Amino acid sequence: MSNELNKKIIIILEAILFVVSMFFISFFNLNISTSLAIIILVILAPLFLIYPYYSLLLLLIVRNSTDLYAENMFLDFYFVSLNFSSILGIIIILWAIYVIFKEKINIFRIPLSVPWILFLLYSSTSLIYTIDFNSSLKFLTKLFDFYLLYIIFYNYLKNAENKYKFRKYFILAVLLSFIVPIIFGFYQFIFHTGYIGPEGLNRLFGTFTHPNIFSFTLLLFLFILVILYTKDYRKKDKKEKKLIFCLIIITLFLLINTFTRSAWIGAILFIFLWLILYKKNKIFRIIYYICAFSFLIFLIINYTTLKYYNFNNIDFIRRITTSDTSVSSSEWRFNSWKQMSIYVSQSPFIGFGLDTYRTLREKQIYSTIYEDPYYAHNDYYQILIELGIIGLILYCNLLVQTFYQIYKKYLQKKDKAILLSLFGVIIIFSIGLVDNILMSTSLQWLIWSYIAFLLI
Repeated sequence: MSNELNKKIIIILEAILFVVSMFFISFFNLNISTSLAIIILVILAPLFLIYPYYSLLLLLIVRNSTDLYAENMFLDFYFVSLNFSSILGIIIILWAIYVIFKEKINIFRIPLSVPWILFLLYSSTSLIYTIDFNSSLKFLTKLFDFYLLYIIFYNYLKNAENKYKFRKYFILAVLLSFIVPIIFGFYQFIFHTGYIGPEGLNRLFGTFTHPNIFSFTLLLFLFILVILYTKDYRKKDKKEKKLIFCLIIITLFLLINTFTRSAWIGAILFIFLWLILYKKNKIFRIIYYICAFSFLIFLIINYTTLKYYNFNNIDFIRRITTSDTSVSSSEWRFNSWKQMSIYVSQSPFIGFGLDTYRTLREKQIYSTIYEDPYYAHNDYYQILIELGIIGLILYCNLLVQTFYQIYKKYLQKKDKAILLSLFGVIIIFSIGLVDNILMSTSLQWLIWSYIAFLLI
């Protein structure tokens, strides 16, 4: 059959599917959020078959804009309860398998496939002995999504007839994916409707489930914006540079107001590396101005009436200098890791099963006087407990191979933007030492699609 006939058949099936979904929504009297989720899925499904690459880009935009609802909106069908994110994940897996067979993609010829497959196979074996089968299976689905999205993006970007057009649309989709989160972020800032934790700070979370996830996604967005701003071919378009510069300022403003310190450090480190790469001749002058400005502020604060002002009234300063909770964030992290270390010795090589850290921690909290957090706030420590030493080695191998492949691409093209991107990717995964990077679905979708973009 011709492509046109195939498209007509798909459109007819889409119409039938839409009518059936409307009947399903009416028959079960579903609420508006659940109904909208079903309608979005019904619309996306046929688009993946007709316009696969553009549907992938649309999916990135939708996922970033609906992260909060995707994770917290559940569709209950009798004994099965799946959130919107899980259903999207299942659709992606089925569709990706279809594309791989249809286009005869040799996955072993795609960079990073071998380390990815090794990690996925080992994670799959944990289903045999896991202490929480449902959690392990759901998280395994997420990992397959990350890998398959990377594979499909790489395939379309690599084999596109017009590579420049496909790459341009990818960057455009990334930019568009942040419009709704940015709007929500400003709304939360203006109306003081962010996440109010024990510190009493108005922490912006945009359209995400937590301020930390919003901050890490903004951090990746900042990296991409800075790289776009510095690309040589963009110097001719002054309007575009001004727009990107405005987006950088907006992103920094929102990033600061998430009050996530690890993201702040990541942003500072990235800017310092950018200075080394692009402003090497001016770096000492810039450092001199920063030191002079800091000394001036020191004099003003210590030798004027500002000496008696309580700077802890400023949220930004209070976040840096004090902790309103009983222990600091570093203390409760170390306390939590120390308390959970008993499980490392109990099963050092294979762990307790994928995504079982929270289950183990909850049992520990209920049976002792230990307090929060439930999550590890350390991807590597969490994998050590869940998949043991073997799993941790395979995950670290995947990351090292990723960094190496990006560096090889830099050596091949001699493009500083690729090297700067490598620094950004390393910073993001390094934050995984003190926070939950691997668990953030929207961030992982973005970062692995961007890695595919870099490796073309």
